[in-house]
Amino acid sequence: MGVSWMFNAFLPLLALSVVCDLTQGKGTNTTTSSPGTQTTTKPISTEHRDEMYILGESVNLTCTNKTWSQMLYTTWKRKINGHECVIAESVEKAPVDTCMDGKVLRNKTNGESYLHIPDFKETDEGMYFCETSFRGGSYRADINLSVTVSPQVSTRVEVRGGQREAVCTAAGGKPAASISWRNTWNSNTTQSSIQNSDGSFTVESRFILPDPVSAENLSCTVTHPSWGEKHIEGITSDDTYGDNSLWIWIVVSLGCISFTAAVLTGVFIIRKHLGKLRNCCKTKMTPPPKAPQPQEVEEVEPYASYVQRVNSIYNSSAELCNA
Repeated sequence: MGVSWMFNAFLPLLALSVVCDLTQGKGTNTTTSSPGTQTTTKPISTEHRDEMYILGESVNLTCTNKTWSQMLYTTWKRKINGHECVIAESVEKAPVDTCMDGKVLRNKTNGESYLHIPDFKETDEGMYFCETSFRGGSYRADINLSVTVSPQVSTRVEVRGGQREAVCTAAGGKPAASISWRNTWNSNTTQSSIQNSDGSFTVESRFILPDPVSAENLSCTVTHPSWGEKHIEGITSDDTYGDNSLWIWIVVSLGCISFTAAVLTGVFIIRKHLGKLRNCCKTKMTPPPKAPQPQEVEEVEPYASYVQRVNSIYNSSAELCNA
């Protein structure tokens, strides 16, 4: 009777303890399959990262800082031309590489595994998914890999809308550069960014210069992920800009004067030698032959009438003598 009473009293407590243990254990463990290995680990934690590298350099992507003495397998996945490829290594199976694009898995001296890209190209941009399993847990990282291109920085001073503007340009950068101004004046700035056909960006910032202020002590600061430090560029002086304008006007004026002098000299030479040119042309030209002049034809009297006229004169003379 006493034993039965004690059993009935502790039975609900025992049931409650079992339920609590099951509730606490629910969802704490998960089964993760590796190439050739099945082990019970903690839930996978996922990390999202954005990494940028310069074209042409070698890239080493690290999934986790675990060493192979602790790891069971590591797998890298990415899509090439719409198809997923895999690069993987396991402690029990041979390495797998379906990408076949030169990327390989390597280990550091301390045993950490990383994906090596020997020559980083624009075609290597994209998402990389890595997953690793180790004793006591699993880890996953989604890495967005992109190219970084250093921009070309230039400065100048322009006059637009009757106002002088200092212009700072960072062209061809990827991603877009950031421009700021180092000055002691409270002036307005405008900034624009244009994406080029190759995916790079051209950023232009304009700083309005007050009339009595020179641009000699003004500079723009450009920052970009490809640089380890800020890039400070001095502004081309507005005095230099004025000198350039003066030289342009001088060159244009001299060109106009030279052209006018050449035209007048040519006209003078042509007029001076025009007579000689005409005489030369006359000498070389052969006059056309003259037509023969018609000769005057004397009227010839018939011989019979001439003899008759002479005889008449002779007879008249004889009669006068006889008389």
